[in-house]
Amino acid sequence: MSFIWAIITGFVLSLVLKTSWGFFIGLFIGPMLYQAFCNKLTEQRTHANPTLYLTVVFEVLGHLSKAKGVVTQDDINLARQFMDRLQLDSNSRQLAQESFNRGKVSDYPLRSRLKELYAQYRYRRNVLNIFCEQLIHAALVDGNLDEKELQILYIVAEEFNIPRQQMTIYIQMMMGSYHFHQHDYTNQQHYQYQQSNNYGGYNQGHSTQSDLQNAYKILGIEPSADITVIKRAYRKLMNEHHPDKLVSKGLPKEMLEAAKKQAQEIQAAYDLIKASRGFK
Repeated sequence: MSFIWAIITGFVLSLVLKTSWGFFIGLFIGPMLYQAFCNKLTEQRTHANPTLYLTVVFEVLGHLSKAKGVVTQDDINLARQFMDRLQLDSNSRQLAQESFNRGKVSDYPLRSRLKELYAQYRYRRNVLNIFCEQLIHAALVDGNLDEKELQILYIVAEEFNIPRQQMTIYIQMMMGSYHFHQHDYTNQQHYQYQQSNNYGGYNQGHSTQSDLQNAYKILGIEPSADITVIKRAYRKLMNEHHPDKLVSKGLPKEMLEAAKKQAQEIQAAYDLIKASRGFK
């Protein structure tokens, strides 16, 4: 779409300025005009329903819990753990609990609610991607995704116009993040996070092959990837999870902490890969 704006802007400027240079100037500023338009549109929609993101993510989480059968106390505890991870205040926590309960009803309108969220953030692909990551991460709190949960995640992908293959990559990335995170906290004598560039670093003392495999999964790349591909994947993910950029794109502040923690794990995974491959 930005390409179309570039062409149209170029054509209009060439007519107004009566020079071919106007077309080339339009090619340059057209995408910026398109981005500004998208920013304004998303801002208006977000202000119209500022709690939509938080409510839908917990509704779908409740729906995921119900999909496995009866919602157990363990499911409720897992949802509470996710609320703790997001560091929700009392009002947001109450809203999340109510949303989780709505998602558990048998006739929960999954697709229509996802459509609402997509309509509000359709020009903010980063925010929708973060939604998918956080949803998968929440579903993985118990370390497992069953077939019914996978079906729901693929419905989310359909409604967000995300290719099924891309959603599979997100699932693999979050699986890698889960195991990487679990190993970190169950082997604290070997691993520790350190502050670096407002994110985290990885202090590798006794890294294992399993850690390394999970690190590649977190970056969404194969272990055979060359250094250029590794660096490109890392920069892309860190850019997508940059707190300031996410806030500017409409990510609710309640969800920002989870995005920051994911950025820490991306940094930690990259540091481990760098150490194992011997590059800077």
